[in-house]
Amino acid sequence: MNKSVLLTGFFILLATMTSAVPLSAELYNRAGDVMPGTLSEMRSPDYWIARMSKPDEVILTPGAISRMNEAYVRFISSPDPFRDVAKERVPDLNYWWPGHVNVTPDFSKLSPKAAADSVRGVIRTQVKFMRSKKFGNVLAVEYSAKNLDDFEREMAADRIGDTVALKYGIAVRYTRLRNVPSFFPEEQGITENAKTRWDQWNVAILKIGKPVTVLHVSRTGEYVLCSSEEGFGWVRSEDVAFGSASAIDAFVNAKSFVVCTGDRVQLYTDASSNISSGWFGMGDCLPLASPSNKRMVKVPSRRSDGSFMTETVWLARDADVHVGWLPYTRRNIVITGFKLLDNTYDWTGAWFGRQHETTYRDIFSVFGFKLPWHGGLFTFYGKNTEVMKPEIGKE
Repeated sequence: MNKSVLLTGFFILLATMTSAVPLSAELYNRAGDVMPGTLSEMRSPDYWIARMSKPDEVILTPGAISRMNEAYVRFISSPDPFRDVAKERVPDLNYWWPGHVNVTPDFSKLSPKAAADSVRGVIRTQVKFMRSKKFGNVLAVEYSAKNLDDFEREMAADRIGDTVALKYGIAVRYTRLRNVPSFFPEEQGITENAKTRWDQWNVAILKIGKPVTVLHVSRTGEYVLCSSEEGFGWVRSEDVAFGSASAIDAFVNAKSFVVCTGDRVQLYTDASSNISSGWFGMGDCLPLASPSNKRMVKVPSRRSDGSFMTETVWLARDADVHVGWLPYTRRNIVITGFKLLDNTYDWTGAWFGRQHETTYRDIFSVFGFKLPWHGGLFTFYGKNTEVMKPEIGKE
């Protein structure tokens, strides 16, 4: 092929590209680095700290924060927590999809029949939701009836007998809590809400070291149906290690621990910090492997037979972590929050990063707070009764 033919083809391609809709018009809008009405100086925590009174005052001690956590659990666990609450304060949680619960029941305290019936009920709710509207895969291609039949068959509700055999597990890495056990590569339940496409088959993220109760196993064994602090859902079996409740509790509630105070901190194979073994994120806690060396921490691991074990990994010398809870001061709140500046907003809260609730929860978890799963419940955590009412307007 001579040069003139090549050049002709190249210019035709250029003309086609320039006459088409610009690529930028097909992408979601990105917010500017400096938003109208703000100053570039505001992008530094120093700007805000300089305007604080008593930036280093400890607002609440870890003990006081722990008591707030306990008080919220008592409130939300009552039979009708919103009975005496003003109507405008009662949160509307109806538009959320299955899996989210205010209180996760302790299945070990249920009768065998009640536990089995509850598991069947969870799966029925998931199937109903999966078939309630159109969902698409990662390419936004609608699932066929056969696809949905395959997903329902994988749930294996027909294998639930009169009892369920509970197993205790722990997440060995970040993994997704799902409404549908949707095979590998992991299929999404994409919908569109006029703003963005998002995955409504995802309930939440299970972070490394989070305990779960395994209620049921999918037909292929690729997924386990779990209950956790984050709610109900399917988790990849390979991401969960199984052990005794006491061994898992000892790991999760270790007295000596480090909390991740950065957005995302790497874990390394050895002291040289050359090769990563994984990572943990803001608010995650891992037990210290050595009280005298804050660079050595334990991580949950999974033997080939699925059983729970711990291994020791290393943190970099400058790792963004704190031994024990970070002191709850105004300075630390702002500095921690700014570490998430410019991160991608993720409606799902599971694929690219965080949405508004998980952003708040991660920031305040470094101090020991366990905020509710939904923003509408935030005003019931603590004694602040103020709430933004709908008539204020979306702006």
